[in-house]
Amino acid sequence: MHQHVVRLRARTRRGAGSAGHDHQHAAGGPVGSGAPGGTLVVHAADELRATLTQLVPKFEEAFPGVRVAVEYGRGAEHAGHILAGAPVDVFVSADTVATAQVTAGHVRGAPAVVARNPIVIAVPPGTGIAGVTDLPGSRVALCAETIPCGRMSRAALAAASIDVRPAAVDPDPATALNRVRTGTADAALVYRTDVVASGNDLRALDFAQALRIADEYTAIKVSTGSNTVGADAFVGFLGSALARHVFADAGLSPT
Repeated sequence: MHQHVVRLRARTRRGAGSAGHDHQHAAGGPVGSGAPGGTLVVHAADELRATLTQLVPKFEEAFPGVRVAVEYGRGAEHAGHILAGAPVDVFVSADTVATAQVTAGHVRGAPAVVARNPIVIAVPPGTGIAGVTDLPGSRVALCAETIPCGRMSRAALAAASIDVRPAAVDPDPATALNRVRTGTADAALVYRTDVVASGNDLRALDFAQALRIADEYTAIKVSTGSNTVGADAFVGFLGSALARHVFADAGLSPT
């Protein structure tokens, strides 16, 4: 099994870009009651790397006896490892299929939705587009249907009963957003996190139908891991006011 475990505590001590990597799962921490301790193994979606890089050191500061080892990747890959018995304490993903697979037989307690990522309308300052009903007749860039951004954008438009004939279909959100910047598109439908990550030159317009079907990042306490105390504390921490603030700064909606 070829995996990369990111030692976030080491990265915060040595500086950005110097994170260490292992090619095996770290051993789980203690089982029982009391303060969290030992190693907590977390498998998380790639998209959460920036937020967890901020949150994990805060969690470790709050509980000095515990060290968090995070492995980032695709939900399907994580689920495969867990179903094969990998010792994972917490799994965080917006992949509904992977989440369901893990929840079906490898979960302790109820899964917790910790953040949501909706599709938004990205527009330039001074635009005449005020909402989703202004999109028909506008030059709209969509992501390709082969990627989540494209599939969710079309689902949000369908939920809003809005028919858009895209002026461009792009391979990734960055390309769609660049069309808006350069004026070759009036708007782009992307995830809110894509707009936030791209800088401050574009605005993100929410619409109700997209908010209702937003991707949900679900935290699962996995039964294959042994650090039950640490897992309980970490999932609780992901729902804290501090975590909600960090998620919001990245463009994620509160639950």
